[in-house]
Amino acid sequence: MSVSNPLIKELRELRTPKGRKEQRRFFAEGERTLAEAARAGWRASILLVGPGREGGTLTAERVIRVSNEVLSKVTGRENPQPHLGVFAEPAAETQGVQQIDPNVATRWLMLEGARDPGNLGSCIRSADAVGAGGVILVGDTCDPYSVECVRATMGSIFAVPIFRVSDVDARELLARWPGESVATAGDAPSDYAAVTYRVPAIIVVGSEAEGLSPALRAACRVAVSIPMLGSAESLNLGVAAAITLYAAERAQR
Repeated sequence: MSVSNPLIKELRELRTPKGRKEQRRFFAEGERTLAEAARAGWRASILLVGPGREGGTLTAERVIRVSNEVLSKVTGRENPQPHLGVFAEPAAETQGVQQIDPNVATRWLMLEGARDPGNLGSCIRSADAVGAGGVILVGDTCDPYSVECVRATMGSIFAVPIFRVSDVDARELLARWPGESVATAGDAPSDYAAVTYRVPAIIVVGSEAEGLSPALRAACRVAVSIPMLGSAESLNLGVAAAITLYAAERAQR
């Protein structure tokens, strides 16, 4: 299959927000990531396999053997992974606030206005590591199914449910949340390690640049800070989320 094939041109568009929005598809690279997808019950619609490679245990509705040139064209990488899977995004109706059941898990993560796909991917990976019920994205955030974010999740994008809610829906959800709702803020009086994280606990983290909005912070029952002992003013979003999620895991354990 050549780089000028219509299908390859179509798949290249999945690198763009417009292409993903129109096709409602995204791709994931690497045998390990695709194995994680299969373990989580996802099945690729298309699997591209590079020269001299086998699909192994990976399956898809359609398996296509391609050249490295084709893989480079689709992924935009000079040295692409030899396996690339194309997946359908979850239906929008499965990601709304009505689908969130707080009691299915002891820990949850809510992110407001996350802009960096690498940071978002790290947050999703950390949520997976602590067995979180899902990642709830509030307002205008970067796309969790972008190439950069999917790579950063290392396969966790397939294991953690993603929800997208409005600012209003987020505040209403927090108002009726049955457990502890914990806002993270640099000026909060409570130490992150001194909270009980009553089950089900939801950790609420703001954007990298602006932090948590006053309205969302006020909707949470408690606000915590992570001590900054050096000269750094703040932590990376993914690091802050991971620290607080594990504080919840430890407290609940």
